[in-house]
Amino acid sequence: MIEGVMPVLRQVQRVSIVLSFGVLGSILPSSQALSALCPAQLTTQIDAALNQAPLDTAYTGLVLQTQGQNPRTLYSRNGDRLFTPASNIKLLTTAAAAHQLGGYYRLRTSIYGNPNAEGSTALRVVGRGDPSLTTVQIDSLAQQLAQAGVRQISRLVIDDSYFPGFATNPTWEWEDAQWAYAAPVNSLILNRNAIALQLAPTQVGSPLSLIWPQPLPAGPLPVVNDSTTVAAGATPVSLALWRPGDSPTVRVTGQMVQGSNSQTFSLAVLNPAQQFAAAMEQALRRQSLPVGQTVISQNSIPIADLELAAVESPEVRDLMLVANRDSDNLYAEALFKTMGVTAGGNITEGDDVAEASRAGGEAVKAALAEMGVNAAALRLADGSGLSRHNLVSPAALVETLQVMTTHPQGRFFRESLAIAGQSGTLSNRLRGTVLEGRLQGKSGALTGNVSLSGYLQPPNYEPLVFSIVINHSNQHASVLRQKIDELLLLVAQLREDC
Repeated sequence: MIEGVMPVLRQVQRVSIVLSFGVLGSILPSSQALSALCPAQLTTQIDAALNQAPLDTAYTGLVLQTQGQNPRTLYSRNGDRLFTPASNIKLLTTAAAAHQLGGYYRLRTSIYGNPNAEGSTALRVVGRGDPSLTTVQIDSLAQQLAQAGVRQISRLVIDDSYFPGFATNPTWEWEDAQWAYAAPVNSLILNRNAIALQLAPTQVGSPLSLIWPQPLPAGPLPVVNDSTTVAAGATPVSLALWRPGDSPTVRVTGQMVQGSNSQTFSLAVLNPAQQFAAAMEQALRRQSLPVGQTVISQNSIPIADLELAAVESPEVRDLMLVANRDSDNLYAEALFKTMGVTAGGNITEGDDVAEASRAGGEAVKAALAEMGVNAAALRLADGSGLSRHNLVSPAALVETLQVMTTHPQGRFFRESLAIAGQSGTLSNRLRGTVLEGRLQGKSGALTGNVSLSGYLQPPNYEPLVFSIVINHSNQHASVLRQKIDELLLLVAQLREDC
């Protein structure tokens, strides 16, 4: 299972941190006394840590460099080897998005039509992969149509063709694809293509109650409820939710103790285009706009009609912030696929792209190459890191981080990263240590694979860039994270004067 959370994009707050110029370390006090570590001792110390259990049986890559245009490599182990990077791949996705799309680019959802004198028209809703779209924006589109003089819709076409190919990446594991953190990424995303299901105990011996807090527009998912409520004091069987094969039916098994608190599970919606179509119909009816026929289309066609209504996503810099700081898979995948269908800055509708994720991987590699990153050996199957088919070297991650310290869009990239002990997926790591507030980066985790890459400012040494990737471990992610943090606290002891 991949690290990541699924926040709804609210007002985005940016924290400006200038690690590239070493300012952060000069304004933050050291929270604890450090032992001195001379650069000449670093290799021996890191080697000793990596050769001890439990890392001695894992496959580990580590690159540590000084930050700047002429970096010095302080340590490298398997730096050019290929690893499964987990969510660290988001660093490549967002750096490429900053380079190719720019921080101010927005994803636009449009409705096209040509009303006659009576206000009747066929409409075509064209989505472009906005991951932040909610029912609020659907209502806005319907209101704009009414204000534009539309009175009746003879035919409503839901155009889901902008991201051609698979909505759910075929290289993702089926276990992951059940859940909201691996929701389908199609052209018309609504409410994160996810649905919450709340389970609560009832009477002893009876099935649990199932509640959908926010019902789906096209109706609830079918459920087979094989769960049971057990008496207080019993040891319950763990709850499990799963879907067999490609069926939309959710099977619920397991037990809850009578009187215990409810539990909420976030599931992926596997028919997102149908849900969007139903939501659009409902929004139009709320504006007293009758709909004759609704059709879902996967075929892109040239658009000749007028744009009658539109909504836009937040800017790419805000999407990057959610993707990196909170390790949001949906936002990362939307950026990844957007680059695939707009490769080279060509934003013409109907480009000949067979599969958006495959094109996204090529677009990201091309953008990285333009930026000076050696990306030839990389394999990018997705943009979030959920795929185990991804192969990335620690050296490529460090090169990307180095490039972004001076890139024209680099400020947006750096501001999107989590801060140790303070924000995002690093908010609970290294808190209360000398590295709280001094490390800015991206964490990642799949079962057996843990990573962390970013910018590090030791109290008594120059700014550093690093990437640590651990693969093929039999340890829990929490154990591996602790080992990574211990390595970084060791690096934090570096001193210039010895």
